[in-house]
Amino acid sequence: MRRVARDHRLLAIVVPRRRRDFRDSVRRLLRGSDNPFRGVDAPLVDLAAAAKFRPDVFVVASFPKIISAEILSTARLGAVNMHMSLLPRHRGPDPLFWTYWQDDRDAGMTIHWMNGRIDAGDIVLQQAMPLVRGMPSQLTYMRLTALGVDLLTNALARLDTGSAPRTPQDEALATYESAADVAAARVPLAAWPAERVWHVLSGLSDQFTGLVVDPETGKPLQHGRALGYRLTDRCEPGRVTATDAGYELHCRDGIVAVARRG
Repeated sequence: MRRVARDHRLLAIVVPRRRRDFRDSVRRLLRGSDNPFRGVDAPLVDLAAAAKFRPDVFVVASFPKIISAEILSTARLGAVNMHMSLLPRHRGPDPLFWTYWQDDRDAGMTIHWMNGRIDAGDIVLQQAMPLVRGMPSQLTYMRLTALGVDLLTNALARLDTGSAPRTPQDEALATYESAADVAAARVPLAAWPAERVWHVLSGLSDQFTGLVVDPETGKPLQHGRALGYRLTDRCEPGRVTATDAGYELHCRDGIVAVARRG
């Protein structure tokens, strides 16, 4: 927001009601800026709420509600979205989760035009970033955010000159995962190699738990991050054993140690 306000006239910041922490950040930004914009303490829910600002462009990032095409059309130039994947791969609400889960070797950020379909609009700019194996997802998120700010600045400059690209997404390569898919995700210990299990649980367990099921109880484990792994032919794929430090997960070709949830 600071970067955009430095180079453009920022008319309003729309914040979901439930994000009190983010609203507080917006208020601090408002106090420290000479830019004549204002905060809006609720989602855009009707055409009038959007149209009264007479925007040139909407910029959307991690907004938890679908914005109608009617609202998007009130911006003179249209609307762009910051999406944390290499579209058309991983459309949907939690793309970084699936970047880890699907064992992608690159993460990325895409700036794309918004239309009536979720994350399906033409690409303005896109950049990949190697995903460090086992890196905590919150750290990856912050690195991608910094990358996204640079891309967005470039994209807005191109919009300003009328030279912003419109590269259609390849529908044959598109994937989509929903919030329900995230909630249902469980690591298939017997099928995955130990390094992949370690990577996923080291990366995602700073934000998610219950990604592994205890085969004896059938219930998700309240686990922490993966601590390491070792390859061995003395494993029983699919087995989970308790240790003083946490759990040992028996995978296809080795054993992954994970901490208990702190």
